[in-house]
Amino acid sequence: MIRNKKVFNEPLVRVRISRLRFPKSCPVCGEPPTATTLITTSPKRKRYLRPQWDPAFYSQSRKSLGFSLPQKKTFLIPVCDDHEMLDDGEWRLRGIVSLFVAVVASSSIFVLMFAGSDIWNGYGIRPWVPGYFLILAISIILGYFAFRPNVLESAVKIIGFDFDVQYVWLNLKNPEYRRKFIEENIMNAELVSWIVKV
Repeated sequence: MIRNKKVFNEPLVRVRISRLRFPKSCPVCGEPPTATTLITTSPKRKRYLRPQWDPAFYSQSRKSLGFSLPQKKTFLIPVCDDHEMLDDGEWRLRGIVSLFVAVVASSSIFVLMFAGSDIWNGYGIRPWVPGYFLILAISIILGYFAFRPNVLESAVKIIGFDFDVQYVWLNLKNPEYRRKFIEENIMNAELVSWIVKV
């Protein structure tokens, strides 16, 4: 058995990045494209809880340790007008929601301490405690809706890259679009059912 082997129910497409061409149809609905949109990802980028913990975060430490700037891959995808991905404040909304969730979640320890103290001293649960938990539930729901992938991100998921970033694995949700994609990249793409995550 191979360690870190991940098997997929639907086949993935493994395609050479330098020769990659997307079909002339929208990956979401299959309509003829009227626009193009960008999907950007960073291959093999380790995520830190705080950016400052990343040794390559500051330019001085990058130079002294010999790290290069994080590599990004951008793919230009033909889409219809209905599924064109525009940043109409989406990242701003995600930032505000992140801040709201962080403040509410970090307040939880104090709320639990005060509520525990009140119960221990026999005062019972104060009326503001259920209100706080309602706000906590609302923040979690807001976070879920703000950070869930949009329809285009769901239709074209970038699963990962090979070791030397020559190939990309794509999870194309629409089977007809997947077939067209393979036809468009017949010499450089193949269907795979599993990958090894490093």
